[in-house]
Formats: sequence, structure tokens, C-alpha cells
Amino acid sequence: MPYALFENDERMTRPFRTEREVWEAAEQADLVTLDTHGEKVLDNNFEIKPCEATADELAGPGQDIVIPDARTPDAPRTGSSAQQQPPQPAVKKTTQSSQ
Repeated sequence: MPYALFENDERMTRPFRTEREVWEAAEQADLVTLDTHGEKVLDNNFEIKPCEATADELAGPGQDIVIPDARTPDAPRTGSSAQQQPPQPAVKKTTQSSQ
């Protein structure tokens, strides 16, 4: 049975063959912390649950962690870090003749 990482019932990872693989992906994404007894636990509202998966999803490597608000490469960016800079004026190089 395949497993995935969920946050508030929304699947956040691709399907993995085993629960252990989901733990490994969560650790790589820095979503695992230690509790007061030193045991590894998932951050906040994350949990590992069984999920549905096609053979293709399980066969090929894919993006482990899915970011729901990820934008496509051709989508416009938003936010202050994505503000477009005005075009720079062209600088014309002039050569000075020696006299």
C-alpha cells in the first residue's frame, strides 16, 4: 500500500511505496523534529497516511514534496521580491580622439 505525507488532509508528497520512504523524504525536507523524549516526530499538522497511487506514480522518481502554491515557469510572479525592474537605459560608448 502506498503512503504519502499529508497536512490538514491535503497530500503534500508524491506516493511512496513504504511509510519509511515518506519519513526519509520528510527528514530531507526538514519537516521532522525531536519531541521532549528525543523521538522523531513530524512538524505541526503533518501526518503520514495511506493513499491512492497509480503504477506510474510509484515507478518514476518525482518531486518528493509538493508545494501547493508553486507557480509554473510561465506564470507571473507576485510579491515584493518579484517586482520588475525598469529597463536600464542603453549606454552609448564614445571614443575620444587624441589630439
